Amino acid sequence: MAETASIRVGHCCPDAPNVDIHVDGDVAFEDVPFEQISDYAEVSAESHEIVVTPHGDEDTVLDLALEPEPDTAYSALATGLLDDIECTVFDDIPGDVATDQTHVRFIHTSPDAPAVDVRVADGGPTLCEDVGFRSASEYAPVDAGSYDLEVVVAESDDVALSLPDIELEGGTAVSAIAVGEVEDDSLGAVLANDIQ
Repeated sequence: MAETASIRVGHCCPDAPNVDIHVDGDVAFEDVPFEQISDYAEVSAESHEIVVTPHGDEDTVLDLALEPEPDTAYSALATGLLDDIECTVFDDIPGDVATDQTHVRFIHTSPDAPAVDVRVADGGPTLCEDVGFRSASEYAPVDAGSYDLEVVVAESDDVALSLPDIELEGGTAVSAIAVGEVEDDSLGAVLANDIQ
């Protein structure tokens, strides 16, 4: 039986149109809008060509080779603005999660936002520190429950983004992905459930 891996894709490029994502010449994800993170798709654990085009167009905006390891999950995110677009790939390895906890990480894809910390509001603990553009924090174990989270400029109390009433279910892993831009006040976050 052939070895496999899992991959999902995300459109995190604020000024790009909806896109089609081709894997080895075939459309695997069609008409993907900004801020959408796909479900995972199973692929063989061998080299794959991934091409991103505007929806319904043949002009390539991204072209890369991905060589996934067996039994590993990946998030491949289109990041930056169109004149600096890249595919940023993250390993989704949250580890073993207890049934009463959630493993949480933060992925920074806002092209004009500074490095940030993520913390529980009102004096709660800091979950992620000094996460810069096109990077991700380590997974942090958190007790399952409802949280008000804050994204603050690193080493400061300047709140860049508030995330109230975030429900974290036990036995799961979640990526909070910062999207949009500070300049036009479109900064937000998308929550994506990570494979286990």
